[in-house]
Amino acid sequence: MDSRLWLWPNLLSLDAPVVALLWQVLFVRCFHARLGTVPSVLLGLAVWLIYAGDRMLDAWRGSDHQPRHEFYRRYWRAVLPVWATTLAIAGWMAWTQLSPELFLRGTLLASCAVLYLAAVQLVPEQWKAAGRKEAAVAVLFGLGASLAAWPEVETVYDIGSILLFSCLCWANCAAIEDWEHGREARTQVMVAAAIVAVTAAILLREYRPVLGSAETAGALGLVALDRFRGRLSPSALRVLADAVLLTPILFLRAAGMVV
Repeated sequence: MDSRLWLWPNLLSLDAPVVALLWQVLFVRCFHARLGTVPSVLLGLAVWLIYAGDRMLDAWRGSDHQPRHEFYRRYWRAVLPVWATTLAIAGWMAWTQLSPELFLRGTLLASCAVLYLAAVQLVPEQWKAAGRKEAAVAVLFGLGASLAAWPEVETVYDIGSILLFSCLCWANCAAIEDWEHGREARTQVMVAAAIVAVTAAILLREYRPVLGSAETAGALGLVALDRFRGRLSPSALRVLADAVLLTPILFLRAAGMVV
């Protein structure tokens, strides 16, 4: 098992929850929504459950051989009880602590995530061949990260900022898929990243400048990674691809002042 410390957040499926939580806070601040501790905790737990569950299923099928899948193939007996306990805690928290409206929205999104996991495991080749897996993950991730801010979505620019974030997530997932197989990112992936960067910078500059800036920075980071991918290992690319989605860190303070 790889002993490099910087790879362990990815092996343990902790990187995606961190990214989701940062974007959740950014969306909530920019939309002037309300965010309690429980929704944040539940988002982090839900994202971890989905990613860890998906990787355990992939490991059991023996369909992938990336370091994170090898980790779950080796340690699934230790991870499974933790996963089941986390699921029980998350279910109890959602049932007892969330408002009825947020519980309903979260349940609908969680149901879609379960359907995604079932579909991608039952017919994996169809999903991978058509690129549907990356698209489904991107939509679920974008909707999940912005879930707490939905009540304050009012304009087409608000909707556009969520759609652009989902597009950025798709470019991230698709680029990782290509890089891990030793390929240059597909042309459409870099085109999508460039579209996100330009659209966010221009269309959201006046109405959602903070979100637009964070999305632009993330998209440009992906383009830069693809440009210099030959100098980086697949594992480094995988970690850095998620690192460029940590751009809300740079804009959280501004989000409290400019919307």
